[in-house]
Amino acid sequence: MKKLISVLAILCLCTTLIFAEDDEGDFYDDGYIYEQNGAGDRFLKINMMANFPLNFGSQLYIGGAVDAGFYQFISPTIALGGEVLVGYDVTIGEKALILAPITFGIMFQPTLGKFEFPMTAGIGISSTSCQGETYFPGFTAKASLGAFYRITEMWSLGLYGSAYWLPEWFTNSAYNDNGFFATAGIGARYHF
Repeated sequence: MKKLISVLAILCLCTTLIFAEDDEGDFYDDGYIYEQNGAGDRFLKINMMANFPLNFGSQLYIGGAVDAGFYQFISPTIALGGEVLVGYDVTIGEKALILAPITFGIMFQPTLGKFEFPMTAGIGISSTSCQGETYFPGFTAKASLGAFYRITEMWSLGLYGSAYWLPEWFTNSAYNDNGFFATAGIGARYHF
């Protein structure tokens, strides 16, 4: 009987040790700083915008544009990638001016909490079509900025604006022209 009581006493003592609470808790610091974006992170973006012709006087009305792109971060604040914009404006003669610049460039994106502020600059090629005539390939330069809020780890929504230049250069310089446009709208980005 003494052995049975001794064994039960030892078992009770062991069970109290198993369920004892640790007041200090576990603390593990691996020294890693978790950032919203890091080298190798990527995102896809799409923006829907109004397209404003800047240097056409009253010859073009305000149109619309859709912009899609892909970027990959090479550091927490710098990314490389490309974008394609398809825009349209209507002339006073009710003809459609279709613009399709494709740019490749660099993005600098500072963050403040869950807010991200992308600033991009890029150059590339473009196609311009109006009244059955197409100018391709043309040079293009584009700069843009935005303000996005990271809703989840994978999605961010925000405001976006850009300015782009579409020059047309011909062998007869009397036909040379410059098209300056600005856009403003909303955008969504998928981060992976």
